Amino acid sequence: MLIESMSDFFYEPVYIPILVLLLGLLYLGILVNSFTKIKFNITGYFLIGISITTYLLVGLYMTGMGYYLDGHAPEMLVFGGFGFLELTLLTYPYIFLTLAVALGEKGE
Repeated sequence: MLIESMSDFFYEPVYIPILVLLLGLLYLGILVNSFTKIKFNITGYFLIGISITTYLLVGLYMTGMGYYLDGHAPEMLVFGGFGFLELTLLTYPYIFLTLAVALGEKGE
């Protein structure tokens, strides 16, 4: 039996939203840098497309603009709603970008 006074909320450190924002902004710089330094093949462009799509979907999820099944938090704010889930989801664009760069050739 659960205790009635247990909270349903998971308390996260204050620095997590800042880390998520920095990683989100850093992605754009890495993406631009990879386009200027790497020559991609067709598979690389496909993986870049997946990476950008995933980045945009995570951005929609983080800002609360999309419909998602884990519930709509009424107190969802742009900066207050970021947490460990978003930090985990933000790794996927980096994974696909890394795969695309690994398959590409260094440009001149």
